[in-house]
Amino acid sequence: MKRTLLCIAFLATGIFLPKVNAQTENDTVKGLSVKEKKQAELDEREKKYYARVKQNTLDDLKEEKQNIIENEKFELKKIVADIDKKLEKGEINQEKATALKKEAAKRSALNIDNRTAIIDNQIALTERDMAIYSYKPNTGAYIALGIGNVIDDKGSFLLGLDFKGLDKKTKYDKRTYRDVVFKSGFVNAVGDGQTIGDSYKFWRSSGFELGLAFKTRLLKDSNYFRLSYGLSYQISMYSPGKDKYFVNDNGKTIVQQFPYELKNSFLRTENLVVPVHLEFGPSKKKEYKDYFRYDTTTSFKVGLGGYVGVNTGAVQRLQYEIDGKKVVDKNRADYNVNRFVYGLDGYVGFGAISLFARYELNPIFENSTYKEHAVSFGVRLDL
Repeated sequence: MKRTLLCIAFLATGIFLPKVNAQTENDTVKGLSVKEKKQAELDEREKKYYARVKQNTLDDLKEEKQNIIENEKFELKKIVADIDKKLEKGEINQEKATALKKEAAKRSALNIDNRTAIIDNQIALTERDMAIYSYKPNTGAYIALGIGNVIDDKGSFLLGLDFKGLDKKTKYDKRTYRDVVFKSGFVNAVGDGQTIGDSYKFWRSSGFELGLAFKTRLLKDSNYFRLSYGLSYQISMYSPGKDKYFVNDNGKTIVQQFPYELKNSFLRTENLVVPVHLEFGPSKKKEYKDYFRYDTTTSFKVGLGGYVGVNTGAVQRLQYEIDGKKVVDKNRADYNVNRFVYGLDGYVGFGAISLFARYELNPIFENSTYKEHAVSFGVRLDL
C-alpha cells in the first residue's frame, strides 16, 4: 500500500510541477545568452588591452620627440662652445664665428623639424588606431649579438651579447666596465740553463685563457689610468721532445722515452687565477644629453700587473699506434704540478686587440730535473 502511494506521489509531481530543464548556452542571462556574454567580456578585455597599447605607444613617441629636441639642442650647444674656443684662440674672427653659429643653428633647427615630423606622423597614425606597432623608439628591451665594447651604456654586455632591460635608467658617470678577455698563444719554459724550445716543442706547446675582467677608472676627471681585475681560467699544454712523455718517478717529475712512436704528446695544466693590472692610455670622452662615457675602442693602451691562483688539475695525453690500431691515453695523475701559481703579466695593444707576455714566478713542477718557469706570449682580445 505504501509503495503504491509513493508511486502516485511521484507521478503527480511529474504532472503538476512546471517543466525545469538545465540552463543551456542559448538561455538568456540579463538579456544576453551565456555565449554572447562571454564574447562581450572578451571584446571588452581586448578593447582595454589595445587602448593600453595605444596609450603606451603614444607616450613613447612623445618621449622620443622630446629626446630628439633636447639632443639636438645639446649638440648645438657643444658646437657653439667649440666655435667660441676657436674665436678665443684667434683661429677665426668674429664675423666667421657668427656665420658658423648661424649655420649650426639652422642645421639644428632643420634636424629637429625633419626628425620630429616623422614622430608627428606616427603619432597621428597611432591616434587613428593605425600602425600601432610600426614604430619602435629607443625604449623597452632589446637583444643583439656582436663583438666589441659597449661604450654608450644603453644596456649590459657579456660574451658578445648586448642586451637592455626594461626601463633601465642610464647612469650619468659609470666608472667601472666589464670585458670578456680571451688569450691565445705559445707556452714554453725557461730556467736552470734551459731556454725556450729546449724542454718543450715550441710550435706544439700552446695556451689559452678565458675570463671576465672589470676595469675601474682611478681618476675622477680622467680615464688615463684604469685598474683591471677579474677572474680567468688558464690552460697550458707542454709538449716534450720526440717520443717523450712525463713520468712521476718516486715523487720527482722526469721526462722519459716512450716505448712506442708517439703521434702526439702533451701535458695539460689548468689554473684558476685572479689577474690584476694597472692599465693606462688615452681615451676619448663622449658626452650625451644625460650622461658621458670614455671610449677606449680606438686608443693605444698598456697593462702591467700579475696574477695569483690555484692549479685545478693536470692531464697527460698520449697518442700512438700498436699493430696499426690507434690508441689515446689520458692520464690524470700526480705530476707534482705546483698547486699555488703566481706570476707577472703585461700587454700592449690598440683598442680590443693586444699582444701579451706572461712569466710564471713559481716553478712548473714542485720537484723535477729542472726548476723551470712557464712563459707565455700571444694575442689578447677584450670583447
